[in-house]
Amino acid sequence: MKVRSVLLVNAGSDADVSSIANDGTFPALGVVSLATVLKRDHPDVDVIAVDGQITPMEEIERLLADFDPDVLGVGVLATSYGNALRLAELGKQAGAVTVFGNDQATAMGERILRHREAVDYVCAADVGEFALSALVGALDGERPIESVPELLYRTPGGIARNHLPEIPPEEIKGSGGALRAGVLDAIPVPDRTLMPGANWSSYLDNYLGRYGAFHAGETVTGVTTMNRARGCARVKSPCHFCGIMDLSLRFSSPEMFWADVRAAQEQISASIFYEAFDSMSSSPRWVQAVVEARPDDIGEPKFFVYTQAAETTPRLVELYRRLGVYRVNMGLEAGDTRMLKVLKGPRDSLENNRRACRLFKEAGILIHGSLVLGGPGETPESLDNTVRFGRWLIDNEMMASLEAQPLYPDFGALTGTWLMNPDLARQVAKERGFEILDEELLDRMPDKYGSTDLVDFDEVSKDWCTIFSHAGWDELIDATHAIRSYAERCGTVTGSGRITQSTLGSQ
Repeated sequence: MKVRSVLLVNAGSDADVSSIANDGTFPALGVVSLATVLKRDHPDVDVIAVDGQITPMEEIERLLADFDPDVLGVGVLATSYGNALRLAELGKQAGAVTVFGNDQATAMGERILRHREAVDYVCAADVGEFALSALVGALDGERPIESVPELLYRTPGGIARNHLPEIPPEEIKGSGGALRAGVLDAIPVPDRTLMPGANWSSYLDNYLGRYGAFHAGETVTGVTTMNRARGCARVKSPCHFCGIMDLSLRFSSPEMFWADVRAAQEQISASIFYEAFDSMSSSPRWVQAVVEARPDDIGEPKFFVYTQAAETTPRLVELYRRLGVYRVNMGLEAGDTRMLKVLKGPRDSLENNRRACRLFKEAGILIHGSLVLGGPGETPESLDNTVRFGRWLIDNEMMASLEAQPLYPDFGALTGTWLMNPDLARQVAKERGFEILDEELLDRMPDKYGSTDLVDFDEVSKDWCTIFSHAGWDELIDATHAIRSYAERCGTVTGSGRITQSTLGSQ
């Protein structure tokens, strides 16, 4: 075949999925970046990127029919899997080659191909731009399908996966390690004009509707996402609920960072930037290099960044201030030291959480926080400590937004791995001092979830709670309500992830 058109869709959340605090306020950068590389490598191909989180499904369906793409690429999360499958079915009916990518596809690629004939390929790459471009080349007959990085596909002998470097070696410039080499410079600055202007207007409207009060006296002209570094210092010992598949630290050069900022200013008048680096606090050295490379004529862009309480120091906060960070996304997770050490590691504690929050408040930097309820060994007492901590955060005016939700054992995370490997779960429980509360249910988990691609995340969260948490499911829901209702009464933006609104119920 000859590929002439590609439609890239970030699938929106399925019906009844509870909203998180930032839903629809920052763009799905992945589809834009994919589209940019496709246009660079295949200039004769028409490419459109849309975000189903803000574009109604009916509108995407009309676009699919009118555009009639040769290739349909869909970004899939656990919370959008139903919509993604619907798009794949419609794509196949229209004769398109269908490709799934993003977290859900990476975690369940083989299962998806075994169960869903409407999905032709799964891209399991963390950096998927070069894989998608290579796939288009393979479909055009320019290269063998076996040369497409991290691609899963059906063969007469079963499902194959190409374990090849995600970024072609010839694309990587420089030497001397990831920080100096700027390995992510291989990913070009996204062409944000490849996403419809109406999407960008919606992001801005949604952002101002939710967070405009924090910008009194300022003019916010546009919001965007960027991703010029990836990974986390916890790569060897990640947070137990973290489902990010590749936490190895990789960076763009500081010059590329600012080139991305400048392009977004010119393309969509961006003034607010969400830098999606998994943990910016993991590399103060890189942050300092970016600060020192700041162009004199770049204006006053403001940044929203991921950070960690255990890594927060006065020096880091000062670097953030100099960079232009106005808000941080900090996974506080719990208000109980024992639970923090179980969920995250020995460096984490309630005092570290409080200290980090005080430092950011003193610097005038807002915080988006999240709390995870029902970790291994959670008790009614530790749960109460977390609810009290949530109120303390709000009472001390530290939160721009605060989320709370029961733990979801992502199958790409340690928690999901324990569910699928009961003997490993028992070993870890013994080593880390928590109990297996329902041995029989734990032993049923591999058969219940090990082969299906369609997982009810409410149900798996309840099963997790029954097996690992002394606090019952109803107690977790009550605590979620307590935190969220207090936030709402105090005017703090709130939300919950990985749970349906039906299960969460009314507050």
